[in-house]
Amino acid sequence: MSWELIRDILITTVPLLVIFPSLFAFTTWIERKALARIQNRIGPNKTGVPCTRISLFGLGQPAADGIKMLFKEDIVPKGADRLFHLLAPIVALIPAMLVLCFLPLEFPWAKFVQAPVQAFLLDGAVIFFFAITGLNTLAVFMAGWASRNKYSLLGGMRAIAQMVSYEIPLVLSAVIVVMLVGSLNAADIAAAQKGYQWHLFTPWGLAAFVIFFIAALAETNRSPFDLPEAESELIAGYFTEYSGFKFALFFLGEYIAMFAISGLAVTLFLGAGEGPGVAAVPALSVAWFIAKIFALIGIMIWLRGTLPRLRVDQLMAFAWKFLLPLSILNILIAGFAWHVAKSGAGTGLKAVVWIASLITLYAVARGLNRISRPEAAPREYKYAE
Repeated sequence: MSWELIRDILITTVPLLVIFPSLFAFTTWIERKALARIQNRIGPNKTGVPCTRISLFGLGQPAADGIKMLFKEDIVPKGADRLFHLLAPIVALIPAMLVLCFLPLEFPWAKFVQAPVQAFLLDGAVIFFFAITGLNTLAVFMAGWASRNKYSLLGGMRAIAQMVSYEIPLVLSAVIVVMLVGSLNAADIAAAQKGYQWHLFTPWGLAAFVIFFIAALAETNRSPFDLPEAESELIAGYFTEYSGFKFALFFLGEYIAMFAISGLAVTLFLGAGEGPGVAAVPALSVAWFIAKIFALIGIMIWLRGTLPRLRVDQLMAFAWKFLLPLSILNILIAGFAWHVAKSGAGTGLKAVVWIASLITLYAVARGLNRISRPEAAPREYKYAE
């Protein structure tokens, strides 16, 4: 391995591994303030600059929470498997941090590098992303099983069922972009959307983005899909027996996963770093990329303060009876539209394809929604006297 390659890796991966964990602390503050406003509360507003009375809208609260987590007692159940109890939060954090390095972010600030560089250029970056994030399922199972707690085990199994179910429409929605671009390389997918030719601006791309975003909420255990940590049902899910810094690692992994999967959504559907002023100042691409990620995270926060939590039967039915058939149909529509575009058809035929695609997707979505909608109330079971 040459020194130039090592140098390029260091100047790209180190900023990623520093920037996003730092943004994690700021994001927790934004979420708490936003949820407080939605619920007509104030939110954190006391903790600010140490040794002063300057609160700065409670911006010091994330630092205070981090210090508190660092010094809290680490309690491990007597019958727990101590090794896997320790490894579970680490395994949950590492994949989320690793996939950040495969986002098509260019770093032009290194003066001694002749051209902007990326962390890792991999031809199969999209496949690698889904393969690595699948390790989070193993971490969830390890946490639930190693705790030697029935509630934790049930919470872990529920989380695994949810993640496996929603990972299928998540991957199928990304297949559309890969099929249209003809590459699994994240940089090629970003380059194909230059000139604001974002996949979001097509009917099949819009449908794929909506499916991808909904599945991403379920994959990252965000509301209304946060059943694995439903306090009213399973106490706190698979990390019931976690406290202190181990719990903070789970918390950090969840937010880093939000950044990672939002970054993939920006790459696939929102033109990556494309934005006003990028042609004149290439360094703005990083700013636009992060701004789009924060826009998607803002929607996640908004949904958390708006939607109620689903029941487990509603959650599973929505994945298997609604998102999965719709994503498969969307692939067929995108393939037909691609062949029409490649055949050199006129504008009229292309317009007909667009309108037919919109009508078909809307009609099928309405029909599948009726099929997948469970009963309004849970079934009543009669027990023997």
